[in-house]
Amino acid sequence: MSKTGNFSPSRVIAVTWRVLKQISRDRRTLGLMIFIPAFIMLIFGFALGGEIKNLPVAVDNQDLGYTAQTGQDSTTFNFGDSVLSSLQTDERVKVSIEIFDSGKKSVDDGISYAAILIPEDFSETLILRKAGQNLNATITIYIDGTKPSIEATILAALQGSLQDTFGTGGVVVDTQFAFGGVELSGLDVSIPLVISLVLTHVILLISLIIIVKEKTAGVLPRLYATPLSAIERLLGYSLALLLLGMIMTSIVLFIGLGIFGAIVQGNLALLFLGALLFALLNIFMAVFLSNFAKNELQAVQMVPLIVLTSMALSGTLIPVVSLPEWVQTVAKVIPMYHANILFEGIMLKGYGISSLAPQFAIIGGMALLFFVLAAMTVKDRMPD
Repeated sequence: MSKTGNFSPSRVIAVTWRVLKQISRDRRTLGLMIFIPAFIMLIFGFALGGEIKNLPVAVDNQDLGYTAQTGQDSTTFNFGDSVLSSLQTDERVKVSIEIFDSGKKSVDDGISYAAILIPEDFSETLILRKAGQNLNATITIYIDGTKPSIEATILAALQGSLQDTFGTGGVVVDTQFAFGGVELSGLDVSIPLVISLVLTHVILLISLIIIVKEKTAGVLPRLYATPLSAIERLLGYSLALLLLGMIMTSIVLFIGLGIFGAIVQGNLALLFLGALLFALLNIFMAVFLSNFAKNELQAVQMVPLIVLTSMALSGTLIPVVSLPEWVQTVAKVIPMYHANILFEGIMLKGYGISSLAPQFAIIGGMALLFFVLAAMTVKDRMPD
């Protein structure tokens, strides 16, 4: 039967007051509502409050300089030194002096983002061009193209140093891409991040909701009455949620590779092994965190706290090297930081197990830690 009568603002206010009183009685939920936005804003303020900077770049300045005669006077120019000096004062890059081949290897090994070669005849070519000859000097840059924002920042720093030295024109930048020489699309570079985000956000969210719902729906008391042990229940949860994680990873890869034609440079089996370990880490984390959530609302509130912090500090939004040093230290204990390195290394750089052994070990170690914590906190019976 429908209710009739005049609209009553007082009844609306009564409902509003009842909801607010209900929330105020739940101190944990109220605390999360205040703490989470403040914490996330602080994290994003530190992470995104400045420009991309301190990007490691190797420079090999082979310029021999050029001495120009003007009557009886002579003037020596070395534009290579000027370009190098300009780069060294640019906060966007952190320059190391290396032989070009060594610099290229540092890019391949993930130590530097670019290697720059200034040739022997750099100054001579520019002086002859100024004298009227139709010549262009060439600077070669070997660059990691797996991060478009980093690539753009380094190229902008190089162009800025060239313009500071002798204005526009006269120099051709020969850009060579590392990791197969392929210029990656936005989709190519985004898929590893999507896998990290899906396995963090969705696995955590689903795991927390499923486990906490069993508490609130009265399922756990019935399970306590069965011969099922806590470890058996933990492993059962983990296996089911792990299968969901692998399905989600397969969906991302199928759409990215099959429909949009994204590339995978490395081994797919290795990629799935990394995804499996990372999914397990998040599942065990969810089981452990579920002990601190009394209801589904509190469980859901935990997810953005973890996911947004991970995005801000894992290199997803800004390179970790651009963050303050103490924040970089914190970032290296964020699971998604190592997952991003792992998935990007396999998919975009073609790395094998030997190159990524540290990331496999760290993610596996974190998964083991949360498994132990989850096993210690999961219960066999109702608490007294």
